[in-house]
Amino acid sequence: MALASIHTINQLQHAIDSRHAIGEAMGILMERHHLGEGDALDVLRRISQHHNTKLRDVVQQVRPCSRPSSLA
Repeated sequence: MALASIHTINQLQHAIDSRHAIGEAMGILMERHHLGEGDALDVLRRISQHHNTKLRDVVQQVRPCSRPSSLA
């Protein structure tokens, strides 16, 4: 029972971390490309689907960038 609880807590923490990272990536796209929230998320999704890459991996490509790129 204790192991199941620890596993659940770890999963929840990972979900929170992923959500935060996606929000940061969206914010970067919104600022750099003057997009709305929905459009920024759509760009991330489109890139993920087009390149058959997990969304979290796309987010990691956007977050550390220090200069604008042509992601759309």
